[in-house]
Amino acid sequence: MRLANIALAASLGLLAAACQKPAPAPPAAPAQTEAERNAARETLMAHEGEWDCAAPAPFDRATRRLLVEDAEARVVSPAGFPGPVVLGGATGVTVFRKAGAGWAGYMVDPISQVQAVRYGPQGLYVVTKVTREGGGPLGLALLPTGGGALVCAGLATPEGLDVPAEHPEFVSLSMDPDGKGALIAKGERAAASTLWFRYETRDGGATWSAAQTVTKPTAAAPDLPAPDQRKVPPALAREIAGA
Repeated sequence: MRLANIALAASLGLLAAACQKPAPAPPAAPAQTEAERNAARETLMAHEGEWDCAAPAPFDRATRRLLVEDAEARVVSPAGFPGPVVLGGATGVTVFRKAGAGWAGYMVDPISQVQAVRYGPQGLYVVTKVTREGGGPLGLALLPTGGGALVCAGLATPEGLDVPAEHPEFVSLSMDPDGKGALIAKGERAAASTLWFRYETRDGGATWSAAQTVTKPTAAAPDLPAPDQRKVPPALAREIAGA
């Protein structure tokens, strides 16, 4: 009889557990108001000259929300790269990547926009371009596959372009396993033919040569794969904002 009672109690316990509804998901935070978004932008602008691309930025919660909830924010997660990377929207070029149990945010360049994303042997490359005052030089940020600080470099605009009316556009990025590579760009000119030029690196993109004028490629230049990009899921945006 005692064993029967124990079995009955266990059965009732399992039945009760099965009938319990899962705990509801935490409610989503109300959307940021325009005033909150503007305040976050002003916070970023107030520190415009202080950002260090290689060091995590002290973004507060409101600023993180501005960047990762923006419609232009994207998730990039190429096969073989440790964890997703979020490219922030709203203003400048910002990057978020996993750091321990949380997320570290980086301000790559507050006056640029993303021109391209590529994935190579050394990691994830984010190609940027200055967009203030008509347009400006290209830049490149490397998120190493093995983790650690971002590696950021600027690419000087070559002679022959009437800056800022004429400015470079990214074309392709190649890189071999030893870190030797090239970035091809071009510049449309109002009173002359398009200018094509090439930058070279021997250290995976940490440093680059001056621009070398080249002839227009007769075939598609070698280019690293461009990983898929997708909108930031609301749950991931909440996780990053709360990190």
